[in-house]
Amino acid sequence: MKFKIDVIAKISVFAAISFVLMRFFEFPVPFLWPELKYDMSEVPAAIIGFSISPAAGVSVILIKNALHLITGFNLIGITANTIVGVIFVGVSSLLYSRDRRLKTAVTGMLFATVLMALVMMPVNLILVKLFTGGNMPNIERLVFYSIPTFNLFKGALNTAITCVLYKRVSKAFLKN
Repeated sequence: MKFKIDVIAKISVFAAISFVLMRFFEFPVPFLWPELKYDMSEVPAAIIGFSISPAAGVSVILIKNALHLITGFNLIGITANTIVGVIFVGVSSLLYSRDRRLKTAVTGMLFATVLMALVMMPVNLILVKLFTGGNMPNIERLVFYSIPTFNLFKGALNTAITCVLYKRVSKAFLKN
């Protein structure tokens, strides 16, 4: 896919917004998942993925996570966040690109949410064992309960926020 300068600029702006949301506006959900933090950095990526293309949305995810890795070295978290973001944005915007209706966007985001929760169970088990040497207490509870339920929560919240913001943001910033 050949990118034009305006598309590259839009990807850059939305990647910067996503980075700021992830880096400075993440917060723990203390009563449910104290070890995990929620941020809405996939929302700008989903918006641009729906407006321009799935490749543009995934590019936002990759740039945002590269910047986050450079500024705060957390290889396990960034690797997991990259996979989650690529699944959420890539799958939902790909489905939406085939049928550009609100119902398809919502269904795509919900499907991607369930998919990322399922995919991230074995991925997180591998990542945690690889980077901690398997010496992490309560690893099974974390990988098979906390992380999937957190990903379902995160995906559902990102779906709702994207639905509220998509039309406003795409009309204001993404249309020629």
